[in-house]
Amino acid sequence: MKTGLPESGATLQRVADWRREFHRHPELGFLEYRTAALVCSEIARLPGWTIRTGEQVMVPSARMNVPSQQEHARARAEALAHGAEPAWVERFGEGLTGVVAEWTSPLPGPVVAFRFDMDALPVTEVSDPTHRPNREGFASRFPGRMHACGHDAHTAMGLGLASLASRLSATWGGRLRLIFQPAEEGCRGARSMVDAGVVNDVDWLICGHVGVVAKRTGVVICSAEGLLAATIFQVRFQGRAAHAGLEPHVGRNALLAAATCALQLHAISRHGSGISRVNVGMIQGGTATSVIAPDALLTFEVRGETSEINRFMA
Repeated sequence: MKTGLPESGATLQRVADWRREFHRHPELGFLEYRTAALVCSEIARLPGWTIRTGEQVMVPSARMNVPSQQEHARARAEALAHGAEPAWVERFGEGLTGVVAEWTSPLPGPVVAFRFDMDALPVTEVSDPTHRPNREGFASRFPGRMHACGHDAHTAMGLGLASLASRLSATWGGRLRLIFQPAEEGCRGARSMVDAGVVNDVDWLICGHVGVVAKRTGVVICSAEGLLAATIFQVRFQGRAAHAGLEPHVGRNALLAAATCALQLHAISRHGSGISRVNVGMIQGGTATSVIAPDALLTFEVRGETSEINRFMA
């Protein structure tokens, strides 16, 4: 692909290398210590950029479904063991892994922000040797976690934009702000950054997603429809454990309650004024085959073509 930009070939190769590095080291929402540290380290090498992190760009109380202290401790230790710069990891505190990098031109112009998400999904990558990441050596190193939604590419593109913008800074005016957002999955990470004011003065906010509408390499589509407003739910059911053979009358089966709820959720009437969705994505519960389940967890989402339809579904 020819861009006409200086050193564009080298930049494209670096973007590919960054993407593979992020793919090897996927991190879940609010645990992106290594990813965010690498973003900061790379941008800090470029002239003219200022970097804000931690409580400068996130309101801790606005985060949703935050991992436990044990999960944070494990993720920090893992990030440091795999090469994250300790000084950057320290600045993220406990799960404040958002990063905002900004370049200010001496020339007048708008505030243009680009947003990139960083988190991976709790999914195990396939082990098929013909799978390209396996074949070329950049598959996830961590069972149960992988970049299955393209955020590794998004973060790498953000670093590529920072690199190009530094070299082309004489050709544009205003301020360029790069927002690296944690915990996009589950719609959990944006509010804490919005509440911190990172988009308050933005004139143009641009974001994108690989492979949602464009299905061929080299195609860029400048707008997309049908992504839908969404609300995520996590519901815990509390029952009472009992031996299923000896005392079934004593127990209260939380798992059956969750299963009944899952079926009934899919019976919600669809809205006549636009697209609506509902999906139960996960159900967990119980301790053993012979024990009535004392607890259960149900996670599901609803979506709507408009906020009004989404509120109807919720």
